[in-house]
Amino acid sequence: MQIFVLISTIDRRILRVPTVLREPEPEVHYVVVWQQTRVDEGEDTAALITKLNKREDVTVVTLPGRGLSRSRNAGIKTAVSLLKDPLDDAVCIISDDDESFSDDAFGLVNSYYIQHPDVDIALMRMRSNTSHRYFKKYPDKEIDYRKRPRSYYVASWEMTFRTRVWQAGVHFDERFGLGAHKLCAGEEDIFMIDAMDRGLKARIVPIDMGVTRPLSTGMHITETKVLRSRGAVYGYRWSLPLAFLRSLYESISLAIRLRKRVIPIFRKIWYGVRYIRN
Repeated sequence: MQIFVLISTIDRRILRVPTVLREPEPEVHYVVVWQQTRVDEGEDTAALITKLNKREDVTVVTLPGRGLSRSRNAGIKTAVSLLKDPLDDAVCIISDDDESFSDDAFGLVNSYYIQHPDVDIALMRMRSNTSHRYFKKYPDKEIDYRKRPRSYYVASWEMTFRTRVWQAGVHFDERFGLGAHKLCAGEEDIFMIDAMDRGLKARIVPIDMGVTRPLSTGMHITETKVLRSRGAVYGYRWSLPLAFLRSLYESISLAIRLRKRVIPIFRKIWYGVRYIRN
């Protein structure tokens, strides 16, 4: 089975990409989506691009501007275009330029999907590259995503899925994610909401793929764009009355926990609800 590792990077961060790449493996192909916000990136980046282009298992896509969801979509679209037959079965692994995959990661991913032909999306695990601990408490065993614990949230570095997910019309909503105009997070939540609405099958799977950075955007919970993103996810997922109640509950909960005023938090969350509903 073909595996596509989709690596998003921007500007001079592309110099980190070689640490993500492994020695060539059969059926593993890397799609590096390089977003550029500056004209001149330096001779070292030009030399790296030349080196990457010499590898048969690497495809570099240059994408102007910002937007992490744009980058993810460009990576998936490129992977699908590289298939000999658009209906061929293949798996995408979402990655960034600060991840490191274990020696057996791709073999484990490949084996899982071969053994579970009915699974469309498998959310796997990575550890912190500093503490080597998990970022969250995972279920003790493999479970259906629909039966996930209430505290479970999706992270991009957990996401693996078949290319048929893209062909089913599921993609990353470009209004969400780093580099987006108003909403800096929540793109993974929207991706999974759309996948569930289309009846796709997702599992949370106890397979370790490697290590990644210890922080994520969503951890900065008091930032305006993060609070707006929460509200936007509520507005996307639920009816307006339910989104209002969830926003109010979340505002009170955060205010108590962080010892802040409720109204300013609510206004930011509710802004996200109204923004996405409009």
